[in-house]
Amino acid sequence: MNIYSSRTPGHVFRKIYEDYFGHIPKDSDGRSYDIHHIDGDHSNNHPSNLKAVTIQEHYDIHYAQGDYYACYLMAIQRMNKSPEEISKLSKAVQLDRVKNGSHPWQRRPDGTSQATDKVISGTHHFLKRADGTSLALDRAKNGTSPFLGASVNQKMLSAGKHSSQVIKTCPHCDKTVSAGPFAKYHGDKCKKKTT
Repeated sequence: MNIYSSRTPGHVFRKIYEDYFGHIPKDSDGRSYDIHHIDGDHSNNHPSNLKAVTIQEHYDIHYAQGDYYACYLMAIQRMNKSPEEISKLSKAVQLDRVKNGSHPWQRRPDGTSQATDKVISGTHHFLKRADGTSLALDRAKNGTSPFLGASVNQKMLSAGKHSSQVIKTCPHCDKTVSAGPFAKYHGDKCKKKTT
């Protein structure tokens, strides 16, 4: 289960929570509480299934359930976890994917894999473009490649330039969020923006 899934466009469950229970509280650092789906079903947005929890409480709930992917996303997007902790979570996610047969490099009985599918469709990040570049090279140049490892994240964290450390306030709804959610849901994309 992915807590930041595209199955919940616009995080409609946050709006439902606010309509039913009122304002979503903030923690001592000024970060908005997460809204947890108690039964784990993101399509069940009934108010009785929604619970406001701190980011750490949300992380602990998913960790206890063995939902390491949700923990990994929280760790890299909204928490100040060490590179070692993030690496440990990433390894747990990949081991789970191998165990349940969903790892992209894992071969199917017919000899194909998700990676093979991407090569055939022309969407694999290692495929070269006509100019000799690739998506993987673009990511390496701008420092966002997952293959560069924790050292890049550590450098960004120590320089105060990691996306989780860049805090912005939306001029339309006055919410204070990190750079990633700001770019996705606030500024010119804010639902409270007046035309």
